Amino acid sequence: MKEPLLFISAENPYPQDSGGKLRTGNILKLLLAKYEVELITYANPRKTGTPEGLPSLTVHEVERTVSYRRALLRSLYTWRNCSYMSHVDVDMKAMIIELCSRKSYSHVFISHSLLGCCIDIVQRSLPDTVIITDAHNFESGLSAQLAGGKKGIAKVYYSLNAVWTRKDELKLMDKTNVLLATSEEDALSFKALAPSQSHKVHVIPNFIRMEDYRTKTLFPREQWIILPGNMNYFPNINAALYFYREVYPLIKARVPDIKWYIVGRDVHPEVAALALKDSSIVITGYVDSVADYIRKAQVVIAPLLEGSGTRLKILEAWALRIPVVSSSKGAEGLLCEHSRNIMIADDPASFADSVTLLLQDHERGVVLADRAYETLLAHYEAESVKEKLLSLV
Repeated sequence: MKEPLLFISAENPYPQDSGGKLRTGNILKLLLAKYEVELITYANPRKTGTPEGLPSLTVHEVERTVSYRRALLRSLYTWRNCSYMSHVDVDMKAMIIELCSRKSYSHVFISHSLLGCCIDIVQRSLPDTVIITDAHNFESGLSAQLAGGKKGIAKVYYSLNAVWTRKDELKLMDKTNVLLATSEEDALSFKALAPSQSHKVHVIPNFIRMEDYRTKTLFPREQWIILPGNMNYFPNINAALYFYREVYPLIKARVPDIKWYIVGRDVHPEVAALALKDSSIVITGYVDSVADYIRKAQVVIAPLLEGSGTRLKILEAWALRIPVVSSSKGAEGLLCEHSRNIMIADDPASFADSVTLLLQDHERGVVLADRAYETLLAHYEAESVKEKLLSLV
């Protein structure tokens, strides 16, 4: 009989419509090979249900009362990161206590460094349990990047937010038994933050389950470029706005019939406005399958200027054999080489040149995508990380 494991995640991983949810869901499925998992998560407004074929998973949903506005205000007197994830103790505390009183979980998995406040709740009931935290990002660095783009009072507030986040990451490093980072860069940041706790840090890269991307349906390629991702996440918002201002006009001048698809949920008003300014830009909002849109595209773009961790949007493109043009920041943490398995461009002209080249030279794109697919299978497919993950948890 499998041991029970408690898994705490602010984001319900189903449907898997964002990079964070993909990582959470993929890790969850690997853990189900070893554990009977009880998942505590917020109720999902999109009632798609838990996927079939997961009999070892029990889901306990709680209602969210901490809105983003309330989280902003609460952060001022708790000195805590302003994300609603940092305040899940308000909504999840009772459920965590109830489940921990029913079972002696030998392991508790916390899916995001911003949920570090849950560790104290767990340890009051189960002081000897092993806590594993999946960081997702180096959040204090990400918060500092966000502050750098603000002005006036907003800049002061988000600068404080970065300080509070760093403080909470220090506490997390002290209290968790194992900390998982998505890249060597993030791992080094955590180790530098708390050198005495560096032995706790291990890299489990973002990864893909290839069975989730196989299909017998043929998708004709369109004259599209595509930017996938959660469009309320500030690195993605800024990437879309930068690409629209600096890069897209250069591409349109050479490929007049181009279409640019922005595919992702929770579209920010500034991103939504782009489609009103240019009829060649298509904003889909939430879709059931981002992969189906990627399959039709000629090029996936990742023009990120900020960020942390690694980009699952790139791994999905690699899995679907679609060539990628990215900034150095967008490709950070991945095993990639310019012109071999990806195109790297950090200025508007180079980015536009790379996209135009792949639109006009189909064979070049095929070779690039095939090499990227080989990299994915070797380093970022579920089987390549399964053994290491299960040895740590």
